[in-house]
Amino acid sequence: MVLLMEKTYDNAKGYFYIPIAWREEFNLQEGIEVGIDFINGIVVIDKTLTREFSRNVCAKGKLTIPLEVRQLLHTNKYNIYIIQKDKKIILSPK
Repeated sequence: MVLLMEKTYDNAKGYFYIPIAWREEFNLQEGIEVGIDFINGIVVIDKTLTREFSRNVCAKGKLTIPLEVRQLLHTNKYNIYIIQKDKKIILSPK
C-alpha cells in the first residue's frame, strides 16, 4: 500500500520528521542509519545502505537530506509517500 502523508518536505529547510507510526513500523529508531538516493526525480529513503548517501535518524524522527541531493531537487515542496510493502519513504515533487 502507498500512502500520501499530509505533511510535505520543504527543500529550503533540508529536513523532515518521519512520523512515529512509520518509525515504529519500519524500525527506524534514533541513531539508525538509512540510505538515501535521488532516482528519476524522486528521493528514495530506506534501510538499504548501498544507496549513494546515508544519514542517521535523529531525535523525534528528524532526517536531514544530504546537500548533494537537495541541490538536485528542482522545486522546494515535495509530497511524502510511504510504501509499506517495501518499507520505503519517497519524496516526490508536489
